[in-house]
Amino acid sequence: MFKSSGLAKMSLLLALALAMLTIGGCGGGHRANRETGTGMKQRTASLMVAGRTNVYRVPVYEEAGGRVWIPIAEAVRPMGLKLHEANGITAIGDTDVAYVVRTDSSQALAGDNPIVLPQAPRQLGNKLYLTRQSLARLFGTNVDWDRKLYRLNVEALDDREMLNDAKGRVTAKGMVDAKSETMEPLAAPPDVDEHAMVEYAKGFLGTPYQFGADAYEQSRRFDCSSFTRHVFDHFGIDLPRSSRAQSQLGSTVEENDLRPGDLMFFYTPNRYESNKIVGHVGLYAGNGKFIQTYGDPGVVVSDFNAYWQGRFLFGKRVSQ
Repeated sequence: MFKSSGLAKMSLLLALALAMLTIGGCGGGHRANRETGTGMKQRTASLMVAGRTNVYRVPVYEEAGGRVWIPIAEAVRPMGLKLHEANGITAIGDTDVAYVVRTDSSQALAGDNPIVLPQAPRQLGNKLYLTRQSLARLFGTNVDWDRKLYRLNVEALDDREMLNDAKGRVTAKGMVDAKSETMEPLAAPPDVDEHAMVEYAKGFLGTPYQFGADAYEQSRRFDCSSFTRHVFDHFGIDLPRSSRAQSQLGSTVEENDLRPGDLMFFYTPNRYESNKIVGHVGLYAGNGKFIQTYGDPGVVVSDFNAYWQGRFLFGKRVSQ
């Protein structure tokens, strides 16, 4: 069972670094029905995201009472997210872990935040399934089932809306969730030499990338958010583990106001431009460049060019 302590969250995320396997796929015939040993009927539905785009041939299961089970691989693919599975734990994300679910457990993580799903995920056939209600709870959006048309309707996800609700605070050691009662907030963010931070970050250029990487001291690897977390920790700022959680803290910075040491948050390009889910984080280095990691060759300095500008959501400043 997931606990709300930072240690338990980290332990869960670290376990994802072992023996991960990307899964996906779809199948079935249009509206085909098949009885299963679970007492449910398998049907083939379409998936509509943001009210305009259809993906066909999604194999869903329907209980006699009308409850619908959705394969999570098909549900997240239109959002540009991938699945990684190890030991009954499934991590969902782009360049770091955004969501975590456990087979047969209602306990889950959205970013760094523990949540309780209405129904526990189930393995049906060779795929992991969530109910419509649990999928909506995990992603924080509406998911509706049109039984007449055999169609799932998923509202667009936009993490920019989190800016209106962010309640993160700067503490003597860094950033904590607004609900935390373990540390008192300071009146202002820590005073950090941003140029020294950038130079320290550059010291890790070439460090290998690994999704869900263990702490650098143990793994000698990073994913995007463990990299920024490690760099900020060196300067006394304790960021959350995931890019989505990091994006909810600090003060918002527009593209033209970025300065060295600011965090930069990006979404994953996909077929549904309405979906703007934080899936990647980097560190602004100044002069139109930023430091990041997302694959080979590991930590790099990249140009903030038209491609990355097109993915950019917002920046965050967590130090003075």
